[in-house]
Order: sequence, then C-alpha cells, then structure tokens
Amino acid sequence: MSNTVSRFRLGFLGAWALFVIALGFAGVAVAAGVENWRDASLLRRLDRIDAMIAERMEVRLESLRETAEERGQKLERLRSDVQSAEVRLAEAKDSEQTVIVSTAENRVYVRRGGQKVFEAICSTGKGTTLVEGGKTMKFETPTGRFRIVSKEENPVWVPPEWHFIEEGRKKKKRVVHLTAGAAIDVATGNPVDGGKSGGVWSLLRGSEKPSGKVLRVKNNTVVEIQPDGTERELPPGEVIETGNAIVVPPYGSPQRKFDKVLGSHRLNIGSGYALHGTLAVDQLGRSVSHGCVRLRDADIRKLYEMSSVGDQVVIY
Repeated sequence: MSNTVSRFRLGFLGAWALFVIALGFAGVAVAAGVENWRDASLLRRLDRIDAMIAERMEVRLESLRETAEERGQKLERLRSDVQSAEVRLAEAKDSEQTVIVSTAENRVYVRRGGQKVFEAICSTGKGTTLVEGGKTMKFETPTGRFRIVSKEENPVWVPPEWHFIEEGRKKKKRVVHLTAGAAIDVATGNPVDGGKSGGVWSLLRGSEKPSGKVLRVKNNTVVEIQPDGTERELPPGEVIETGNAIVVPPYGSPQRKFDKVLGSHRLNIGSGYALHGTLAVDQLGRSVSHGCVRLRDADIRKLYEMSSVGDQVVIY
C-alpha cells in the first residue's frame, strides 16, 4: 500500500513539474511573441516614416525641378531677347544715334557711329500684374524699337488709375472717383446727393455720420466746402483721403498733377512710356518700375542733353 502511495506521489510531482516546465515554455513563447509584435510595429512605423520622408523629398525635388525649368525658360527668353536685340541693332547701324535699354541688366547705353558714348544704371518694369474690376494691368517695360517723340524739363506726373488703386490697397481703403457735378462727404467718403450730407446715404451707411464738409470740382479744381459755404482748394500733387476712401480727382485738375516725382527731365517714347528721373535712387539696378525706365537725375540730364527728338530707342 505504501509503495502504491509513493508511486502515486512521484507520478503527481512529475506531472506537476512537467506542467510548470510547460508554463515556462509558454511564457517564453508569449514574451517572444510580444517582442516580435513590438519589432513588427516598430518596423511598420519606420516604414511609414520612410514613406513620409520619401513623399516630402519627392515634393521638394519636384519643386526644385520646376524652379530649374523656370530658370532655364527665363534664360532661353533672355537669349532670344538678346538675339532679337542684336538683329535690331544691326538694322539700326545707319542711325546716327541709338539709345539702348537692357531690361535684363537694367542698363541704358547710347551708341553713336558704332561706338558706345554713354552708359548708366536704370530701373525697368517689375513684371507684376494688378487686377481690378476684371481688368488686368501688367507692369513691364515694352520691348522693341521706338523713337523719342518729345522731351520735357521738370516734367509733371499725372498718375494713372493704378496709382490710386495701389494706394487704396496699401491703406485698406476703397477708391472713389470725383467727377464734375458730384460731391463726396469728407468724413465718410460717400457720395452726397445734391450737396446734402444726410438723406439716403446716411441711412444706408449706418454709423458713418456725414461731417457736412464735402468735396466738389469747381472751375476744374477740387475744393472742400464747409457747412457755412466757405471753400478751400486742395493742394496739388497729394493723395486725397476721405473717411475710408481714396479719392481719384479728374484729369486736368491740379490735384491730379504730381510735381518732382519724375526727376528733372523726361524723354517720351509714346503710349505713356518714357525714360525719366526718379526719387527712388536706391532702387536703381532693379526691376521695380511700373514700365518706365528710371535713371538718376545726373544721368537723365546728360542723356537729355545728348538726345534729340526722333532718335531711335531699342529696348530688349
């Protein structure tokens, strides 16, 4: 009986030992599985990171490729322009004197009898665009062959429409036009019906209260009229601001004429374009103008003196 019990106990202990060993192997297997899962998860994350890096690198490479293509296209355009200019210069050899403008170099040259007799730094068109009311204005210097059509000393600048639009955007104001027979309230910039500061406009504008002072065109000049009827003529060559608006004065009025902006001299080549002086001498050598060719006063003065109406101008 005792032998039977002993054999039973030994059998039980052996089975228990095998069970414990099996549990140990199972724990090792589970730990290995967890570790393998962690490794796989890490690999998946690394794969995602690699994919993200590759995607971003591809976008960057594509951007670099586009930039290189754009530079190549610009270089080809410049080469084409230079070749065209060389053809024009060859055609102009019979001309006694030719003014040459290089928009790529921002330089002005004068050739006379096949020799360079003048050179100066300049600024040319910036090539940007301005869109307003469905109309697109591009600020670039025209290329081709032109003639000096007129010469002016102490030229007066009559700003085009774009000047007032740019001023309005710069100051976050709208642009309104003052025409003969109309009136604009000084405080609000709103039209005034029949010279009255109230009425329908004051109702529509809500909190914008008219001042009683209005702007009108009188004898082709802009005047400010007080509520008591007294008048004051606005100074010429200054941007007119009323309330939240920039006012565009009519052509021909003194307020539409700006003095000492174009330097001491101007050589007109037609269609509103010219070679003239500038106040922005620190910008010379850069493409920053709205289309005209700007020079420092000493250079435009010398060019003015040596040029004649009818001289050929080649721009490339």
